[in-house]
Amino acid sequence: MPNYSRQSLANALEHQIRRLSNNIASLNKLSSRLSMGRLFGFVGGLSLVYAAGNWGPEWIFWITLAGFLIGFSRLVKIHNTIEKSKEKFKIWKSIREAHLARQQLTWPNIPERKPTSNYEEHPFASDLDIIGNHSLLQLIDTSTYQGSTDELANYLLVRNPDITDIKERQEIVQELTSQPKFRDKLHLLAELNNKQELKTDWNLDELLDYLRNSKEMNYTLPLTILGGLSALNIVLLALYLMGIIAPYVIISFVAYLMIYNFNSEKISGLYTEAHQIEKQLSRFNPVLHFLENHDYQSNQQLKAFCKPYWNSDYSPSKYVKSIIRIAGAASSQQSEIVWVLLNFLVPWDLYFSQKLSTYKKELAPKLDEWLTHFYQLEAFCSMANFAWLNPQYQFSLPDDQSTIPFSATDLGHPLIPHHEKVTNDITIDSKGDILLITGSNMAGKSTFLRTMGINLSMCFAGAPVNASNFSTIPFRIYTSINVTDSLDNGLSHFYAEVKRLRELLNMLNDDHDAPVFFMVDEIYRGTNNRERLQGSEAFLKNVAGKNGVGLVSTHDLELAQLEDTIPELSNWHFAETIEGNKMSFEYKLKPGPCPSTNALKIMEMEGLPT
Repeated sequence: MPNYSRQSLANALEHQIRRLSNNIASLNKLSSRLSMGRLFGFVGGLSLVYAAGNWGPEWIFWITLAGFLIGFSRLVKIHNTIEKSKEKFKIWKSIREAHLARQQLTWPNIPERKPTSNYEEHPFASDLDIIGNHSLLQLIDTSTYQGSTDELANYLLVRNPDITDIKERQEIVQELTSQPKFRDKLHLLAELNNKQELKTDWNLDELLDYLRNSKEMNYTLPLTILGGLSALNIVLLALYLMGIIAPYVIISFVAYLMIYNFNSEKISGLYTEAHQIEKQLSRFNPVLHFLENHDYQSNQQLKAFCKPYWNSDYSPSKYVKSIIRIAGAASSQQSEIVWVLLNFLVPWDLYFSQKLSTYKKELAPKLDEWLTHFYQLEAFCSMANFAWLNPQYQFSLPDDQSTIPFSATDLGHPLIPHHEKVTNDITIDSKGDILLITGSNMAGKSTFLRTMGINLSMCFAGAPVNASNFSTIPFRIYTSINVTDSLDNGLSHFYAEVKRLRELLNMLNDDHDAPVFFMVDEIYRGTNNRERLQGSEAFLKNVAGKNGVGLVSTHDLELAQLEDTIPELSNWHFAETIEGNKMSFEYKLKPGPCPSTNALKIMEMEGLPT
C-alpha cells in the first residue's frame, strides 16, 4: 500500500508547480538580461576591435579580436544553456500540471492522443468510454509517441485476456508505480526529442520502415578493383615524381575514373540517408542512453524488460557512434572540393555506401526491438502514473480457478470526479447468472454498467481498478450500451442493436475458454412496448445459464417477474427520493425490483402536461 494520500500528493504537485513557475520566471529575467548583454557586447566588442585596428598596433588588434570572439561565443553559450534549462523547466511544469489535471479530472488540461486503429466495430471501446474525448485512454495516456498510445489502447481493449500476459504487465507497472522520477525523466527526454522534429524529418517509425525495406548491397568486387587501382595510382604517381618511370599513372587513373563512374549510382543519396538516420538516432539517443545506463537496483521486472538496452552485444550507444562516423564521412558530398579530392584519391563514397548498407541491415532488427520495448514501456508508465495518482485504487489479477466469477467492494467509476463518486459492492455467484437492473431515469443504471465494464478493462490491461477489493475470472467483455444508428449502412437504431445482440448470442453459444461478461443497457429501447417486452423476455431466457454472466438494465418493470421462472436471474435496482419538487439519487445498487418510477414527475417538474 502507498504511504501517501491522494490529497497529500495533490498538495505536493501544486507546490512543485509553483516552484517550477518561479524558476521559469527567474530564468526568463536572466535570459532577457543576457539578450541585452549580447546586443551591447556585440556592438561594444566590434567598436573595440575597430578602434584597435585603426589606432593601435597590429598585435593589439589581433588580441582584441580574439578576446571579442572568445567572450562573445562564451556569452552565446551561456545564453543557450539558460534557454535549454528554461525549456526543460517548462516541460517539467507541463508534466506536473498534467499529473494534477489527471488526478482532478480537469479535462481541458489533459492532453489527448487518438489511437491509430479504428475501433468502431470493437465490442466495448465506445460504450465504456475507453477511447475518445474525456475517455479512459485520455485520462491515463502520458505517452509522447503514437506507437505508445496504440500499445496502451491495445491493452485497454484486449478481447481475449491472457492471465500470463496480464501478470507480466502488472508486475512491471507495479514496480514503475513507485518510480515517479524514472517515469518523469523518461517523459522529459522523450518530449525534448519530439520537440526537435521538423515536418520534413522522418519519424522513428518511418525510419524503421525504411530500414526494413532496404536491400543489402554488396560492393565487394568494385571496391576491390577500385581499391587496387587507387593503390596503383599512388605508387605510379610516386614513381613518376621520382623520375623512375613514364606517367603511366594517367592510364590507371583514367581506368579508375571510368569504373568509379560506372558505379556512381551506388553512391547517390549516401549523405541524405546517413544524415537522416544519424539525425533521428542522435535525437532519440538521450532516451536510449538513459535506459542503457539507468541503475535499475531492485526493480527486477523492469530491469529484465529493459535488457535490450543495457545488455546486448551492440548497445544503442555503439550504433549511434557508428552512424555518426558514417554520416560524418558522407558529409564530404556537401563540398565539391572535398568530395573530388577524397574520391579521386580513394573510393571513399563507395566504401561508406557499403558500410551504410551493412549498418542498415544490422540496425533494422535492433531498432525494431528498441522501439517495441519503448512503446510498451511508455504504456506501462502511463498505467503506473495512473496508479500513483490514485493510491486508493488496487491492483488485481484475474483468477481462472476462482469459483466466484466476479466480486468487488467499493467499486467506482474512474471518470467521475472523486468528490462526486458513489461506490457499490457487488458479487456474481455463478457463471450463467444475469443481473436485471431496473430503476428510474437518471438513477445510475447506465453508469453502473459502464463502471463494471471499465474496471474489467483496467484489470485486464494490468492497471489498477477503482475498488478496495476486486476479484474476477478472465472474461471476454461485450456491451450494448451506446448503440447508434448508421446512415452509411442504412441501419436504424433498433436494427443496429439487434445486430449487436445477435453477435452477443453467438459469443455466448461458443465453446471459448473465457466466458463473456456482457452489459446491455435499456434492452430493445428502439421498439414499441409490447414487442420490447416480448423480445426482452425471450432474450433473457435464451442467455441465462450460457457461457457468460451479464447485466441487463430496463425500464420494463414487468421483466422483474422473470426471477420466478429463470433461476439464474436476480433483480436489482437504483432508486431515488422526491421531496416537494426536488429529486435526489443515492446511486446505490439495491436488491429487488425498483419500487417506483419518476418519468411523470420529471415531466411535471419541467412544466409538461402529464
